[in-house]
Amino acid sequence: MRRYWKILNRPAFRPLVLLVLPAVLFACTPSGNTGSGDVLVRVYDKYLYVSELDGLVPRGTSVHDSLTMVRRFIQNWVDRELIVRKAEENLPDEYKDFSSQLEEYRNSLVIFEYEKMLVRQDLDTNIAFEAITEYYDRHKNNFLLKDDILNMQYLVLHQDSPAIQKFRQYIRSEIPEEKDSLALYSSMYAESFSLSEDYWIDLDQMMETVPVPTYSFRDFNANRRYLEVRDSVFIYMIYVKDYKPADSVPPIHFLEDELRKMILNKRKNNLIKNMRHTVLEDAIQHNQVEIY
Repeated sequence: MRRYWKILNRPAFRPLVLLVLPAVLFACTPSGNTGSGDVLVRVYDKYLYVSELDGLVPRGTSVHDSLTMVRRFIQNWVDRELIVRKAEENLPDEYKDFSSQLEEYRNSLVIFEYEKMLVRQDLDTNIAFEAITEYYDRHKNNFLLKDDILNMQYLVLHQDSPAIQKFRQYIRSEIPEEKDSLALYSSMYAESFSLSEDYWIDLDQMMETVPVPTYSFRDFNANRRYLEVRDSVFIYMIYVKDYKPADSVPPIHFLEDELRKMILNKRKNNLIKNMRHTVLEDAIQHNQVEIY
């Protein structure tokens, strides 16, 4: 093997590699041919053609790096062909027959591509919230929380922001008009905010979002729902609307994306299962399957 690598680095060989480089460097993509034109290397009765290096080197690669890539490619090709030849000469015939494995692999690929096409064409991806709710009600006890999560609203205000007292009042209010005012004021004055009724995060995410030093289910049960902290620039107002400790059932909105994926996957599996059943029934009906 080393002898061939030395050959690739011989001064006599370098002009050939340099001759190959323009085609390699300026080809955008592999040509897709089966090999033609000038022969680069021969190993027994196998030939590596210059055209087979098309698209090997990305545009913008330096000449030095390009030479290295070409030489490495040629070396790997030579090594592989020599080892295959040695294996062919020494392995018993029963170890060289891969026809059944190749057929099985091809069949698997064909089936996979057909099922993918079927899913792309026929899968109903429209999932109503009612379907999510139904699935949640049947399976919610399978989704116990691993960590504490909470439902919170928060505001980040500059310390000289106007109407700070109004913000303190509105973020804790359940009065529709004051909640509307909170949304309006937040869009005007808040540096960032979230007022979603369905914004559930775990405690670690809470600490990353707002600089609250600590919070727990005990704080929530003690009715410590409003939190306010400051740094040198901002005021952070947090109102914890709900709290679910670890090992409890999470709310549906916390699971919505996961439930949607599960429903979609179930539909996909049912679609494929029904297709296979239909194919079998049709074959039996037309006497294309016989069990002896």
